[in-house]
Amino acid sequence: MQMLRISRCNTTVILDIYTPSGAAGTFLRCRIELDSRHRDLFGHQRLAHQTANHQSSALAILAMMLLLAVCGWIVGGAAGMQRALMESAPRPDGTVITRENMYRWFGARLLSHVEVPDLFAILTKVCSRAGLVRLPELYCLPAPGDMNAYALGRPERSAIVLTEGLLRGMTRQEIAGILAHEVAHIRNNDAWTMSWATALRRAIDWTSLAGLTLLRTRHHHGGMTSSRPLATLLSAAPTLGHLLGLALSRVRELDADATALELTGDSRALVAALEKLERHHTGAAPMRASAVAHDPMRLLRSHPATSERVGTLLNLAY
Repeated sequence: MQMLRISRCNTTVILDIYTPSGAAGTFLRCRIELDSRHRDLFGHQRLAHQTANHQSSALAILAMMLLLAVCGWIVGGAAGMQRALMESAPRPDGTVITRENMYRWFGARLLSHVEVPDLFAILTKVCSRAGLVRLPELYCLPAPGDMNAYALGRPERSAIVLTEGLLRGMTRQEIAGILAHEVAHIRNNDAWTMSWATALRRAIDWTSLAGLTLLRTRHHHGGMTSSRPLATLLSAAPTLGHLLGLALSRVRELDADATALELTGDSRALVAALEKLERHHTGAAPMRASAVAHDPMRLLRSHPATSERVGTLLNLAY
């Protein structure tokens, strides 16, 4: 008797499995039907999630630019607005990733393929799926009591730093998920995006301070008696810029999670890695999603709550 039978009907693939029931001559039949349209639905869902993340990122950057433009206009009119925006324009990254610099900056040492061939095999597979033409360099930070990972650079030249505690405390599948998350940051050029946001935030700080100084000087000389609303806006601008930068960081983290899921297809390992990191850093299991949703402190975090990240991954995976 044929124990496994695969057939196809239009867009549906049918898998029939026959297993012995324990009684002579009788079998249990299990049928699994997979509609290829469901796979398309999963793809559309991930694409919609990615599109929403990119739109949120663009809105955060545009809001920071608008805030900076208003502060510049208060300081010097149209010319002040133009000058403020030009000074905050993203500049080429002058950071040079070398073995010497990585050791000087972080105390991290370069890992070789001979030393950890399994890690490089994982990294090669992930980067191939991500479309990176150059593998990031792998560095180990000698911190046995810490579990963390960092990505630096752009797709053309990049590095990933893994702490010793992470390499010891994670399974290979979990490390694959972590590597995929960091590779996603590199492929999405998040370091450049966040450096631009940092430049915008600093420009907002300086321009708002200059505007407040100018308003106080004019007020001292008896001019602009109705400048209180402008002063209020200028006083709040640094805080607003900081909150927008944090919101952008959270969006980029969620997008990196979703990209990591596409690169590995292993939601269980990703979730396990996130929960293990949460327990390591907080000493407790992740909070419930409902509790996090009503926590105003979430706006002050650079990363989404672990429960939110896990929920997003599970929604995309299933």
